[in-house]
Amino acid sequence: MKSIITFILASVFCISIHAQAQKPKYIFLCIGDGMGLVQAQLADAYLREQAKDSIPFLYFPYNGLQTTYSLSSKITCSAAAGTALACGVKTKANHIAVDETGVTKLESIAKTLKQRGFKIGIITSVSIDHATPAVFYAHDSSRNSYHNIAMQLPVSNFDFFGGGAFVKPVDGKQNAYAELKKYKYSLITSPDSLQYASQLGTKVCVFDKKTELAYGIDNMPHRITLAQLMSTAIECVQSPQGFFIMAEGGKIDWACHSNDAATTVKETIEFSKAVQQAMAWYHKYPNETLIIVTADHETGGMGVGAALYPYYTNISLLANQTYSYVECEAALSAKIKALGSQFTFDSCMAFVTKAYAIGTNNLYLQAYDSVRLQRAYNFVFQSNADASGDATLLYNISPKALYSSGNKASAIVITMNKIIAEKAGIGWTTYAHTGAMVPVYAIGAGSELFQGLYDNTDIPKKILSLLEITK
Repeated sequence: MKSIITFILASVFCISIHAQAQKPKYIFLCIGDGMGLVQAQLADAYLREQAKDSIPFLYFPYNGLQTTYSLSSKITCSAAAGTALACGVKTKANHIAVDETGVTKLESIAKTLKQRGFKIGIITSVSIDHATPAVFYAHDSSRNSYHNIAMQLPVSNFDFFGGGAFVKPVDGKQNAYAELKKYKYSLITSPDSLQYASQLGTKVCVFDKKTELAYGIDNMPHRITLAQLMSTAIECVQSPQGFFIMAEGGKIDWACHSNDAATTVKETIEFSKAVQQAMAWYHKYPNETLIIVTADHETGGMGVGAALYPYYTNISLLANQTYSYVECEAALSAKIKALGSQFTFDSCMAFVTKAYAIGTNNLYLQAYDSVRLQRAYNFVFQSNADASGDATLLYNISPKALYSSGNKASAIVITMNKIIAEKAGIGWTTYAHTGAMVPVYAIGAGSELFQGLYDNTDIPKKILSLLEITK
């Protein structure tokens, strides 16, 4: 009886909170793709050690947990998870804002709010036609239908888009960029031009020169950043009727897929910088602004704790890695190409020593580390009967990539990244997604509604309920 009374009182309290919740006018939905609790926790720990700073959204006053499973699996993909976050409906893997049949279109919260006078901004650090941004404006049974997705972007009539360039803008006579101009979008491709975006008087699309923004760890000053996109989006969608901005930190996921701890941590920091732009707006209008920070799923099974170094962490070791697995692999591949057969294991160790500043900041290689690097070197340069198995289990190289155009040099980079992660006290369980619940952080008008445990489909429903909108 006591437990029943407690439950009733708790329910009444929740109803009371909902009744008292403020109606937001400016809404930010920030999605760290692949960002579980550990990714954010380690980024916070790294900043505290290196810069006496922190990840502010971790300290939002309200937080909860959301489940992420799709209709296909307990372990979701970004398309299905994104559809849940955008449309409030579960669907199957790879579906973009369509139901489980792949036929019936689902309306995203962005489209719902656009119809009600809100201005809409969609930004990402990956290509603008990638799964997470796509679910807010497009519909397709396959996330890989890049051209079809790109052609739907102008039709949405959303006010601001920003991210990497289209993956497949042209197919036959159809050109997504020409379609944007037809629908009166102004295009910006230079960071220097962002300051003029809000003065154009039209709908705006900002594209990086590549299909993705640069990793924060690679420190490329002449590339567009997610924080710049966020500040520009805010300037462009300001409206008395209100606005909705979805911001995705898409490359947290990519770094986790490669088990690159340093890049993961610094990409989470880049995502946090974008959230801080939203917080600056919140501080101006705290009673009208709602910021929600969450993830579509967790990637990599990242953990604080490594089997080889139990009860030990040294997060500061990640500072020894100064560029991403992508740039490191490119540099290593160039070295191998230049030296050819003269690229010996000693050459490999010399490269690794320089790239990761081994010998500084208490980062040293032990005998077992050298054995693992030797094995990776042998995998790259020697034929191995179990190559495809090793490629999948140790180096995240699929058999298809291995026997076609796959770059085997990544085996050395991934091995070294795992070594430095372990020495920092960080472990990984997979190169893929996991089914772990992910955190939700909220601040501002109606943020108290995002406490507790619920499903990912509940997030857009909660936002619409605050606005007293029923679909």
